[in-house]
Amino acid sequence: MYSYNKDFNRHDTKITDVVKKKIAMVFQHCDEDKKGYLSREDVKVAVVMLFGYKPSKTETDVMMASIIQANIPGMPLDHFVSLMGRKLAAQDNYEKTRQIFTGFDIHCHGFLTVEDFKKAFASVASHLPERTVQEAFRIKCRVTEGTHVLNPDWQAFHKKSWSRLSRN
Repeated sequence: MYSYNKDFNRHDTKITDVVKKKIAMVFQHCDEDKKGYLSREDVKVAVVMLFGYKPSKTETDVMMASIIQANIPGMPLDHFVSLMGRKLAAQDNYEKTRQIFTGFDIHCHGFLTVEDFKKAFASVASHLPERTVQEAFRIKCRVTEGTHVLNPDWQAFHKKSWSRLSRN
């Protein structure tokens, strides 16, 4: 479907205990009445908290299908952790990076200006000097004659160095 290499599109991630605990915390937060299960609406809220988007009716139907078939009043914790763990493991990195790019493209132009780029870095790598950020911008925007960074350039930048820079 995408022209990007396989390793960037999909990652076969083992769900760690830390991730399972995060999923369980989201479950506990969404189970406000402490029923021990999540209703359909609770599951939607949990997906928003974990993935940053509201699932469609169809996606929610698919997630709830086995619960409805088993005639259970809602989704129990173990099923929720398993389902969300599989969803996280199958997450599309291209889509995730595109969402990050879109979040920083506040004017919806399809590119980042130097100011957008500086704001992006300030939010995730505020320890970097402005000169480093400007140099990264200059390197990434060579195609557009130094005026902006396009989404494909952002994809390549994110893939190669975003996590490394945010750890420094």
